[in-house]
Amino acid sequence: MGESRFVSYSDEEKQIVRQGINAIRTVLTGTDEAAKLSLLLCLDWFMDPYYGQDISDTKEELTDLLQEVVVSDDSLSVKEDALELLSSYAWGPFTILENNIESVEEKLRPDVEYTVNMHRIALIEPVMLDECNRLYKENKSNCSWISDRVWILYDRKLSCSCKDEKPDIEMYWLFDKGELLNGVPYKGSCFSLTNEKGFFLRPEIRFNILLKEGKALIAYYFGTRYARCLEYELKCVDGKYSLCNMTDVWVS
Repeated sequence: MGESRFVSYSDEEKQIVRQGINAIRTVLTGTDEAAKLSLLLCLDWFMDPYYGQDISDTKEELTDLLQEVVVSDDSLSVKEDALELLSSYAWGPFTILENNIESVEEKLRPDVEYTVNMHRIALIEPVMLDECNRLYKENKSNCSWISDRVWILYDRKLSCSCKDEKPDIEMYWLFDKGELLNGVPYKGSCFSLTNEKGFFLRPEIRFNILLKEGKALIAYYFGTRYARCLEYELKCVDGKYSLCNMTDVWVS
């Protein structure tokens, strides 16, 4: 996130982590920035499941401590590294962060908001995919020339006025002959097709989740003159999300 810097850790930092949450807290609430950065880098090794380190006995308290560091530390570098650990290896809700977003530097605030909402986004994504699937099948039943292969993009830049900007992709899927595929390489632009009438097709559906506004957008492009952007209200009841009150943003 920040400027280039060199940080390392040693067996000393590993021993601190193994001593438990109190030893970790002593370092991370102290005044030695270099010591904090080294310990945070060491914590990456402990928290990454790949390395098989078991810190389950401190995970909950460590998650709270890292949130406190992001909110209150004096060093932006320390805050960035603590936030990186949270977004990479922990899961919300992050109550401390969420209740103190306004006290975080503006530079860091978008990343904090993203981290705070990760668990909500994970619940909303399947709802959006289901709606994309419904819209595709509805349009395909009316226009058989629509491609059997359509990219579905989670486009963070999709807004009410955006029609032709290059997408800022959070996630992507390929809808291929009724099957939703994940992990298919996306090369940065959609494949293009031409139908029997010679019209250029852009087989693509984009969506964006606007949690702060309580809304979501879906835009589909099945041809240069066959495109539409829809806005939905996001409704959450007992932790389950749904879409309601669909309205047109633009149609072409």
